[in-house]
Amino acid sequence: MSFYISIDPGNKKCGLLLADIQSGKVIEAGIASLNKFSDIVTFWNENYNISKVIIGDGTNCKYIKNELKIKNFFNLNYVNEKGSTLRARFRYWEIWPPNYFIRWLPKEILFPPDNLDAIVALILLEDFLKISLIWPAEVDIKIWP
Repeated sequence: MSFYISIDPGNKKCGLLLADIQSGKVIEAGIASLNKFSDIVTFWNENYNISKVIIGDGTNCKYIKNELKIKNFFNLNYVNEKGSTLRARFRYWEIWPPNYFIRWLPKEILFPPDNLDAIVALILLEDFLKISLIWPAEVDIKIWP
């Protein structure tokens, strides 16, 4: 199997996503503080033998890169994250369609109820791979403080 991690770096937190590229499915996703993210990435690497780490090239990407290099991650790849937050709003509604009455409203005016950092990480990985991944129903967005 081929496992990739995608990271959407931010000022105080980052979106994290673990995906199995062979099956095209998301395994785990969540939002972690900058203090915690490298522990989660290390844990995933120990359990899944990660092939690549994809990082958004925006806010705090240098900090993320330095933290991962300290933990001996060197197969880092960068993706342009311009416009990814807006695209994540639309992707959110594809994964979790709105209920009956709300679905008739234009998606442009709907704001997802959850934090989008993990969905942005999904968008970054999909951009890198140039494919759409499947988000299984049993995968919830976790919050790691």
